Order: sequence, then structure tokens, then C-alpha cells
Amino acid sequence: MRHARDLVIAGALLSCGSALAAPDRIDQYMRAQMERAHIPAAAVAVVRDGKIVKLASYGTADVEQGVPAGPHSAFQIASTTKLLTSTVLMQLVGEGRIELDAPVSRYIEDAPAEWSTMTLRHLVSHTSGLPRVAAPPELATPRAAVEYASKQKLAAAPGEVAAYGSVDFSIVAYIIEKVTGKKLEQLFAERLARPMRMEDTRFARFTFSPNKDIVQTELVPGRVTTYQWKDGAQYGYRYLYPAYTFAAGGAFSSVHDMAQFLRGIGSGKLLGASLLEQMWTPTQLMSGKNAPFAVGWTRADFRGLREVGHSGGPALADLRYYPEQKLGVIVLTNQRKLMPVLARGVAGMVLPAAPFLTEPGIADADPARTAAFRRAFAQFAEGRVDPALFGGELKSDLAELEGMLALQLGALPPLSKLVLLQTSSDNRQRTYRSLHGKDDSLRWVVRFDEAGLIADLDTVDE
Repeated sequence: MRHARDLVIAGALLSCGSALAAPDRIDQYMRAQMERAHIPAAAVAVVRDGKIVKLASYGTADVEQGVPAGPHSAFQIASTTKLLTSTVLMQLVGEGRIELDAPVSRYIEDAPAEWSTMTLRHLVSHTSGLPRVAAPPELATPRAAVEYASKQKLAAAPGEVAAYGSVDFSIVAYIIEKVTGKKLEQLFAERLARPMRMEDTRFARFTFSPNKDIVQTELVPGRVTTYQWKDGAQYGYRYLYPAYTFAAGGAFSSVHDMAQFLRGIGSGKLLGASLLEQMWTPTQLMSGKNAPFAVGWTRADFRGLREVGHSGGPALADLRYYPEQKLGVIVLTNQRKLMPVLARGVAGMVLPAAPFLTEPGIADADPARTAAFRRAFAQFAEGRVDPALFGGELKSDLAELEGMLALQLGALPPLSKLVLLQTSSDNRQRTYRSLHGKDDSLRWVVRFDEAGLIADLDTVDE
């Protein structure tokens, strides 16, 4: 089975460029980003119309052992696991076994009264109102997570706000397992791995010794070690996901398997068109605005195109899918300190340039503020900022922001143009578009204080 499958993969590699053929633009981009961001190993796949058109792996999966990364190397995909869970959930919705808008109390008989308006859709879109607090790691099962969450006071009414990071998906796992009578791992195997031949996707349960000085973990064939570059050296890390969190994160998977998953999405083999649209429709908040989440998938725009997906780690895995183009990109890495920008970098080589890049912007009545932002922008790109340009709370958060923006901007071509799009009547809040090279752009909302210092800064992908 494995031998025949590898022949197919080898054929795909020969036809699309990899170590077996002359490096293409994607290979060159990935290797350059690996060098820039100290990424020991990475893998990429591009799937179009349900077919793999690019699959390649690079670098070293285990630095200490000198193990090269390959198509079946098992990277930890962290929160990208939610996409697998959501797909299984929607299959059950399609079978009439679960209703997204049914109250949670239909599936949890002892749900607290405070959850009376909470639905499954609220849980999978992170709009449940549950507080963003870490559950105790010693919880053994999703049911234990439900019991823990039921004792917490809601931070907001269900549907009022979107807040990522609670035990939402642990409750989803409990409901899925209760309805089906099967563990989540078994459902993944039956509903995803078997039909799509995903043989490298699994979880790793672990236990601590009584003194918590020893950890025992299940083995993961081909496991890729996670690293963080710090003080000029690589340090090994291991994320430990308790079993009750498996629906939200912790799966190990290979670029081969994730490409197969994208094939299943793009071909309709895993979900039909109607269920896919339901899964990708953003949840509406009580205010009438859309939440950034749909059914487990994020919803955004890139180059003016609809984009759905999820990253994890924050960038151990990054999956982006463009439904109208039937184009999917997955990038896996083993660098802990990284922003999820590489999948879009690869997608940008396939997608057309955005039509709005030629918009001229508006006249600038206060060029001094634009000049201040341009200076700050250049410093962020170089990973060093002058605190004298900033004021308010932003000044105290500069170190964290500096690191994130250096990683994000470093993955883009150099700044070619800065365009003013909008400004408030007092010029205190301004919206800019930064153009990078010919085809890439970001949108920035910059707020200035009374002294003209940058007091707040938000960046949005376009």
C-alpha cells in the first residue's frame, strides 16, 4: 500500500517541481523563508480542482538525529486540527444527526440554565460566551471538560462576542462522541483518513509521573520535532495536548495527508457543496456583524477573494482555501516562533493580483503623520523600533509587536508604495495600504495621540 502510494507521490513531485526537479518559484520562496526565519523543516502542498499540483518537503525534521523531512513526516498541526473536527461535524449535520442551531441542552441534559441560548454554532465559531480561561490539564475526557466549563460564569451572552481560546471545541467533541458513540480518533480514521488515504494523521496521548518529572507519550511514526530559534541557537519544544483538547488541536499530520484532506474538500468527496457553504458561512453576532469564524474555519479576504482556513501553533500549520478558485494551500513548519504568512505567500504565486492595487488613495492633508508611520514601518520591517515614535499603551507593547511584525513583513517583498485610503476629520485615525513588490498588500489602521505619536496600530490582510 505504502509503496504504490509513494510512486504516485513521486510522479506528482516530478511533474510539479521539488528536490527531484529544477526548483520552481515556490521552492525558492520556501527555502528563502526557512533561512530568514530559522525554520529547520517545512513542507508545502498546492491543490487545485481536487488535484495535487505541488507537493514538496524541505530541511531537517529532527536536528539532533539529522533526519530529513519527507512527504510523510508527521508535523504537529495544532489548531489546524479544528478543520478536521469541523469536517466530521458537518458530515453528521448532513446525516441529520446534529443540528448546528439546536440548543446545547439538546445534547447535554445537565447543561446549566445560563447556557439556555447557547447553540452548537456558537461553540464552533467561538461565540459561546464561555470565558477564555485554561482548563486544568489533568482533565481526562471531553465530558470532564463539559463539567468544568459548566461551573464557569459566562463572560458574555452567547452570540455577543467572538473570543478564541476557551473550551468550546472540547464541548463539541463531547457532543460528537455522544451522538456517534465513538471516540474522535476513531471518527477521524473512519471518516477522513480511510476515504482519503491519510495514513500519517494521529494523536499522541501522554501521562505524567506522580511527581510530574517524567512524561510518557504515545509514539508517532515520523514525528517532527518542534524548535524555537533563541539567542542564536535552536531549542527543542514539545507541545502536550491533553486528550480532552484533541478536537481543538494536537493532531500530527504530514503534508501528504493534508494535501489529501484538501483534495477531499476540493473534490466534494468529504462534503457536498451545500454543507461546505454552511461550514464556511460566518456566524452573525448579536450586533449584526459577522464573527471572524464560521464552523471552525476562519473567514477572511485575500486579494479581494474569499478565503477560509485556519493556522495553528501559530504557524506550525497554515491552511488556506479559496472556494471560488478551488485552490488550497497548506504549509507545515517546525519553527515555534513564526507568524502564519507562508501559505498566503505561496497562494500569491498562483492567484491573480488584486484589482484594488491600482487605487490612488486620497490627498494627504497631514504628510507629517504619514512620514512618521513610514519611519515606524521601516523599523518594524528591520526588527528594531524607536520608542520615541509611539505613545499610549502601544509603547508598553512594542517588544511583542516588534517581533510579530518583523516576522510578518519579512515574508513579504520590500515596501514599494504607501497609500492613504481614509482619515478621520481630526486626522487622529488613518487607514493606509502598504504595497509590497507588485502584487502584495496589507491594510493598516493607525491611531495617533494628541502629540502626533502612534498610539495604536492594527494590520489587516486584504
